[in-house]
Amino acid sequence: MSTTPSYKYVIVEDESLILNNTIKKIEALSLPLVLAGTATNGMDAQLLIDRVCPNLVITDIRMPQYNGIELAKYINKCHPTIKTIVLTGYSDFKYAQSALKYGVKDYLLKPITSEALNTALQKLLISMDSEHQELTAISSEANPLNQETICELMEQYLCENFNKEISLNEMADHFGFTIEYLGKIFKKFTGSTPSKYLTRLRLNEAKRLLVNQPELEIQMIAELVGYNDNYYFSRIFKSHTGIQPSEYRTANTNPDS
Repeated sequence: MSTTPSYKYVIVEDESLILNNTIKKIEALSLPLVLAGTATNGMDAQLLIDRVCPNLVITDIRMPQYNGIELAKYINKCHPTIKTIVLTGYSDFKYAQSALKYGVKDYLLKPITSEALNTALQKLLISMDSEHQELTAISSEANPLNQETICELMEQYLCENFNKEISLNEMADHFGFTIEYLGKIFKKFTGSTPSKYLTRLRLNEAKRLLVNQPELEIQMIAELVGYNDNYYFSRIFKSHTGIQPSEYRTANTNPDS
């Protein structure tokens, strides 16, 4: 018999009164949410999130060290399946809206009402319940695809599409699973993350083109291996090889050929 799951949440707020009142409001709603920790600044929050891996982070905008927007950016980059809600004062409302590009699911105006908090949390709980049910179904023996098969299909998908501007979100949509689940499977069987595997495919092909197609401009090579931004391509290439693409071409091209 299935049980109703509970989800861990973290609150990041430097004003103790608001922090405690928010916790009390959430507890009064009797939702399946369990407090996993609190932080009063962005740096401490980052360490806490890395340690407890919550399902949800509720963060203030203005905090010491680095702010809620920067924290949301970090979460979106390093923990993309964690849901984030931003708390904001009226004067920061437009500023808070900019956090949407970092995957923030909602933003609440201070002072926070129980009604607004309940509405935001209920929407996220629907999403989290759906993801939980999906993972539960995947673990069932009745699932026709085992994990190793899924990993093989992911490798095939990346090999066939690395030269396109694809994202992990698109891959997750393609396979019908969450990014988190696919990432765990891929790491288990390959020892690498999908992002690192994709980067390796792209850079290996870039190296081949740099050496064997000297007539191709570097910008064109970047596009052919899936990078529309030549500057970004050069930065990624150098971070993995220690040299720029042009330097790699010079060092590996036989002057007598």
